[in-house]
Amino acid sequence: MAATIMPDERRPMFATSRGASNLILAAFALAAMAIIGTTIAMWPRGPAPPAVSGIGGPFRLQSSQGGELDSATLRGKPFLVFFGFTQCPNVCPTTLADLSNLLDEFHQQGGDIPAYYITVDPERDTAEVMREYMPSFGDRIVGLTGKTEEIKRVVDAYRVTVIKVPLKDGNYTLEHTLMIYVMDRNGGFVGPLSLDAGHPYALKQLVRVTANSKG
Repeated sequence: MAATIMPDERRPMFATSRGASNLILAAFALAAMAIIGTTIAMWPRGPAPPAVSGIGGPFRLQSSQGGELDSATLRGKPFLVFFGFTQCPNVCPTTLADLSNLLDEFHQQGGDIPAYYITVDPERDTAEVMREYMPSFGDRIVGLTGKTEEIKRVVDAYRVTVIKVPLKDGNYTLEHTLMIYVMDRNGGFVGPLSLDAGHPYALKQLVRVTANSKG
């Protein structure tokens, strides 16, 4: 019987500060479950599920590898999207490192899928900051940033929850939805990449979604 894809306890669905309130976490949970509840747990055993309407959208942002990336150039091939920020203390960099390793494995098997890390903190994550930050995770994940209004449009299109949390020193951190979005060749969302289920499982997801893009 098919069920929904659920994350395990090793990597939370939300990047939060230590003092996050239960109300904030509940709001995150409701938003994420609305997305995840539409996807199929047994996806690697069959074809990738059909895209979920209303999640995702076009974007044109500054690339950590130089120039701008227009999502229109991705038409015809699947891709991955992950939201975070460079000053995220642990969960975001851990996920980026894990994803980088997974993409290396996929490449070794002859596979290829573009992956993009879109900042939710354009105020601090300038193009220069992203260029300096992303090489720590190899060259298979491209960092993207832009003007505040550009990032807001993408965040809203992907239904990402972002909450700015003031810190005692006058600085701030961000609490946000933590999910790697798997997008199909038409830019439609087909489900979250299940890194926590293990690389063999996640690799099967990548194989399925890229196989669907052929022919």
